[in-house]
Amino acid sequence: MEKIKLEHIYFKYQDDKNNIYSALEDINFEVHEGEFVSIIGSSGCGKSTTLGILSGLRAPTDGTFYIDGKPSVGTGKNRGVVFQHYSLFPWMTSKKNISFGVRQADTSCGKKEANEIAESYLKAVGLEGFENRYPFQLSEGMQQIVAIARTLAMDPEILLLDEPFGAIDAKNRSDLQDLLLELLQNREDKKTIVLVTHDIDEAVLLSDRILFMKDKKIRKEFTVDFERPRSRQTIFDTDKYRSLRHDIIELFYENITDNIGNEEVDL
Repeated sequence: MEKIKLEHIYFKYQDDKNNIYSALEDINFEVHEGEFVSIIGSSGCGKSTTLGILSGLRAPTDGTFYIDGKPSVGTGKNRGVVFQHYSLFPWMTSKKNISFGVRQADTSCGKKEANEIAESYLKAVGLEGFENRYPFQLSEGMQQIVAIARTLAMDPEILLLDEPFGAIDAKNRSDLQDLLLELLQNREDKKTIVLVTHDIDEAVLLSDRILFMKDKKIRKEFTVDFERPRSRQTIFDTDKYRSLRHDIIELFYENITDNIGNEEVDL
């Protein structure tokens, strides 16, 4: 069943000199209920703009975005978003940031229950003992981990992740990827997830499908058919993984060849 559908999506914006630019051109894809889809591509190709439309924070210039078969406009509690940079309330502790999000998502949830949920998620992400720390008392990476925990604790139907591990060191990034795998694989109600990332290994480890974007369009789709439950140990040392990674990298190099001198490409 389709959970998300983008149909002929275009997005244009205007700068302060009234110049019109195109950010997305005829974007079409579907995400099925319980599916994990990653969007990958070079800087400036339109990945984050696409996620902005999925979150409801941006409205397409043309085209229609559907959730559960119905046109969707604006934001909603059915979607949780983790941005590239942490977005915590500076006057709230780690626990209060999470419990506040929980009670916003579920108004029937009491303060005590919300605090217990917050504490359980802080423990799950390795921040037990930091419940009463304010954002300024945490590193940037730890702040982002709290933001991720808050979104997971809010238990939305759809998770939208925009480079969520970018500010986190390699060890914690790996741990959080494994945690996300564990949380998602052990749930009866599987989340529908769209991840924007530059990290090919991350996309392969987590995803059911990978969409490669180039020049504001979906250029190619890859199916990631490793069985779940997964671990990096079981898939990264296989010929299937090496072949898939090679095919994706080729598209990045093609981007570099086509755009030398015109845009920055992150590999």
